[in-house]
Amino acid sequence: MRASVKELYSELERAPEDWSVRLRLVEVSVDSGAFEEAKRLVRTAPDEGPLPKELQNRIHELLSRKETPADIAKLPRAKDS
Repeated sequence: MRASVKELYSELERAPEDWSVRLRLVEVSVDSGAFEEAKRLVRTAPDEGPLPKELQNRIHELLSRKETPADIAKLPRAKDS
């Protein structure tokens, strides 16, 4: 069972350094089009030195998206044209 967004925020409050929770919230924010919230989640992370390159790449990938999954779902498909 997946945790609700409210549960994830509660978990993040208890352990702000936990990037597994923080990243899930960033993903949820980006998927819903809330890019400012996603950026806030990254900016407010405790500074414990550089993040692993894989995590940096994932954050960059998420925050540089132009379309959300909802936007993509609205695009016409080849068979619809």
